[in-house]
Amino acid sequence: MTFQMNSPEGKTILAKARGGDFAHPGEEEAILLVTSGLKRENIQRVLDVGCGRGGTAAWFQRNDWGKIVGIDLDEASIAYAQHTYPEIEFLTLDVAKLATWRPEPFDFAYLLNSFYAFPNQRLALRNITTVCRPSASLCIFDYAKSRGSRLPASLGADIGQPIITEDMAIWLNESGWNSVTFEDCTAQYVVWYDSLLRSFQREEGWIVEKFGDHWRRYVVDWYGSLRMALAVGDLRGVLFRATRAES
Repeated sequence: MTFQMNSPEGKTILAKARGGDFAHPGEEEAILLVTSGLKRENIQRVLDVGCGRGGTAAWFQRNDWGKIVGIDLDEASIAYAQHTYPEIEFLTLDVAKLATWRPEPFDFAYLLNSFYAFPNQRLALRNITTVCRPSASLCIFDYAKSRGSRLPASLGADIGQPIITEDMAIWLNESGWNSVTFEDCTAQYVVWYDSLLRSFQREEGWIVEKFGDHWRRYVVDWYGSLRMALAVGDLRGVLFRATRAES
């Protein structure tokens, strides 16, 4: 049996443990961190890139951030989000093909623990630029590591491609984003994953009943390895903010 946290089973277990359809650590606390300092009066259209099951997009909708659109490659997640949050527009759309989309431009785009899963991250950044208006805001909240550092083998393919911190500002600039800022959120990530591991323990009966003990062991072991990688500095939690260039 193949285990993947981006599978329908993995996402369902995470939603149960997090108490909502969030695909990122920290849930609402993380959203408040990401959005701190943004000028709400300039934001009417918001794009959630890699929206998963739609919980984060629903938070923005509840808190009156304007028109929210969520996109994700996973058809099952989009179908769930469309059914659960019908007031929000969700689309099955690959970020690699985003440049062919012609929506009304967005004022704010965010990626909360989705960027690491993109095979071609530089292309993703360029494509996001094409659907954002000049002076739009971008926030990328995700895993990161230094160039050349090695991640624990226990994380396997599920860890994807964490941001290379030395490259990210360059990639953003070449993709049409400037005023780039960086914030290290590793300490918060460790706290949030401590909380998630406790939630797995509380929900272990439900996990075993729904998916079997093999899934319980997998999520506990994988997130335990992830938490340790963050705690010892092999992996970091980061937040990049940027502004779309005027031309």
